[in-house]
Amino acid sequence: MWILLWVILSVVLLGSALWSLQILMRQKKAWEAYAKKKGLVFNKGTFMGAAEINGVIGNYKIAFFTAERQEADVRRRRYVTSVEITLSEGLVNGGVAGTQNVLTFMQSLGKLHPYPIDGWQPTQYMFVLHDDVIKAYLTPDRLETFDSILKTRNSDTVIVFSDQEMAIRLETSDPMQDADKMDKVITRILGLADKLRITPEQRAQYMALAPKTDA
Repeated sequence: MWILLWVILSVVLLGSALWSLQILMRQKKAWEAYAKKKGLVFNKGTFMGAAEINGVIGNYKIAFFTAERQEADVRRRRYVTSVEITLSEGLVNGGVAGTQNVLTFMQSLGKLHPYPIDGWQPTQYMFVLHDDVIKAYLTPDRLETFDSILKTRNSDTVIVFSDQEMAIRLETSDPMQDADKMDKVITRILGLADKLRITPEQRAQYMALAPKTDA
């Protein structure tokens, strides 16, 4: 009886390992194809290790990598595909917008406070430093753009911005095994990110609304 149970368990574990390896190989193939298409740097990692992508597309730094996340049950962990998009020019100082699973991180940013937005889903949040600055910056079009980024399908998303930099991070359980799908996702996010950008003159105009001691 115990031998039979051991055999069954071994088969299940082996099957799971082979399935995970197959997914990993497909992911590496897709990531390498996408990196080559976009002129990015592809690091295939070790045989059983995750790959990485780094580089620049237009005005944005791009990074793909695999991250480990702890579940609510501390005994369990899961792996997610992370995508980071960074723009080395600022919006306004400062704020963060994100979805439910990054709420704890946003709440940890002590200088920022909640900024309720009418019409947003209960799982979408924004925290800001200066209400008057954000109110001036958040035109209807920009507000709609934030909303669209946060609604990226099957993704935990956070957008962090200051008057120096903006960063968008998406985490998904999807290992992204299709180079064309990767291209569509990134092209969409970069197009939306462009809509959030402002001119230096606009930044000065909005930041003039900040309290003088903090501006």
